[in-house]
Amino acid sequence: MDSNIEDPGACAGQRSDRRRRTGMRPGSLGRRFAAGDRGSITSELAVFVVPFLILMAMFIVFCGRAASVSIDAHAVAAAAARAAADAPTAGAARTAASRAASAMASGSKFTCTATTDTGQFRRGGSVTVRAACVLPIADLGIPSLGGTKTAHATATEPIDIYRAGT
Repeated sequence: MDSNIEDPGACAGQRSDRRRRTGMRPGSLGRRFAAGDRGSITSELAVFVVPFLILMAMFIVFCGRAASVSIDAHAVAAAAARAAADAPTAGAARTAASRAASAMASGSKFTCTATTDTGQFRRGGSVTVRAACVLPIADLGIPSLGGTKTAHATATEPIDIYRAGT
């Protein structure tokens, strides 16, 4: 069949080109799939790609949890500093900050501790709280990954000038 002869099924002005209809390049033999091969997964995909995707998903979960504990550490420090600034004495400020940190971390998978600096605890002064939140990593399910991730945060609150007491 001459390639210049028009195919009766082709549109006007188009040449018949068998290669274009089959989707094969010139000179390539192409691979023809048997009826049972259609939709089957290759062994390379099953052995290499699927475990890689699972590890990537676990890494994304780890990064999300690390960011979450960092955000929560800042929230704990801010809440503890607010509670300490409202306390009437330096001793009560330390207790209030510790209770606020425990209350913020209750019900979560991490534990937080608050260290309160009351060196400037007076009218017009400030109180600084340093929070450290520890998140266990072993519960992610990655066999050789263990330990903890610790996030640190600091918050400072001014003490009201016109408050009663101190």
